[in-house]
Amino acid sequence: MLDKPPPATYTQAMVFRSAATLNLASLLKHDLGLGGEVHGDGLLMPSAELLKADGLTLQEPLRWQLTVHSSGGDDDLLVTGSVAGVALLECRRCLSAVKTPLTARFIYPMAYRPGKAELSLLEREGDGDLLIFGHPEVDFAVLLTQLFAIDLPWAILCQPDCRGLSLAGVNLNEHPDAASTPAEPDRDKDSPFGILKDLKV
Repeated sequence: MLDKPPPATYTQAMVFRSAATLNLASLLKHDLGLGGEVHGDGLLMPSAELLKADGLTLQEPLRWQLTVHSSGGDDDLLVTGSVAGVALLECRRCLSAVKTPLTARFIYPMAYRPGKAELSLLEREGDGDLLIFGHPEVDFAVLLTQLFAIDLPWAILCQPDCRGLSLAGVNLNEHPDAASTPAEPDRDKDSPFGILKDLKV
């Protein structure tokens, strides 16, 4: 009896591109008993449309790594990986760009459904989300970009004691002298009885 061939492992060279593609054909050839895993990593610069859709501005390309392996069933696969990069977020006080490094890690079950146009996420109650793909060559770029965007903080400060902006829109961290001194309030004007102050009795 011949031994089964060792699990197939593919490694993609680290390249800069707008896609993050893995060929999962070897994991779908169950009759050959290949099984194994497919691994890939690289640098991803999402398209302008994708960045706009996710509200992202990046300092540099995203670094990603993925491993897809069989989880036992005929169509059951599991993908694990991470995506890391540096986003530029607006400081919530002074609106200056803040370099925000982030690494997002994830794990998803995957299922092969022939004919599916592209990778999609199926939300299931109780069972967790499921990634569906319909072609052996799968582009993970949209998923990676969305996962990175989702994990970014909602608001950020450029520094804990950020001074914010002046009424004229000047960054007070760079020009503290532009801060205006609040005028002394006119108590008579603010008071409903101020109009009576000049009344002669």
